[in-house]
Amino acid sequence: MKRFLLQVERNCISGALVLLPLLVFFVLLEKVWKFFQNYGEKFAHLLRLDLVLGKYATDIAGGIILLALIYFSGFLMRLAVLKHFTEWIDEKLMIFLPGYEKNKKEAEEKLLKRNAIPKPVTDLPILLKNGNFWQPAHLIEEDQNGNAVVFVPNAPAKDHGQILIVSSHDIKKLPETTLGSLDNSIKSFGKGILSFK
Repeated sequence: MKRFLLQVERNCISGALVLLPLLVFFVLLEKVWKFFQNYGEKFAHLLRLDLVLGKYATDIAGGIILLALIYFSGFLMRLAVLKHFTEWIDEKLMIFLPGYEKNKKEAEEKLLKRNAIPKPVTDLPILLKNGNFWQPAHLIEEDQNGNAVVFVPNAPAKDHGQILIVSSHDIKKLPETTLGSLDNSIKSFGKGILSFK
């Protein structure tokens, strides 16, 4: 019974730690949205959109104002003074809002993924041609000139080895094999490598 209560206590604490940043985020989002809804209502009434769109005019006008503000803030971020100011605000928010840093990094990663030029898939398990035999390795990086950076681990330690720059013609990718299964095989001195594809 004591073990069960300890497990319940741990689950409750973990659940609170997960929900707290989400709760703070949604409360802030609600406050920001209400602020823009307030000005959206005035804007919609000024343009007589409330007669055409009814109760949705406030939301639409508030959303348009918010999007316009975000768009023009992008231009302002190019100014060094404002950039330092926003960095200072970010530092303060990271101190006072739990989970702010994590949510900010996730949003930045999503934006970078959307705007990034696709890179060649790397960090894959491969076989490296070394004379007359093939050696298991990790593909670290590959460029358009036909060069590749590979990491050749020393068995049984998967984290120790050599970094080599080789021609892409000397590697054979193993797309159906995971890095975990390759590392497990290296730990067990190559057991199972013959079945890798």
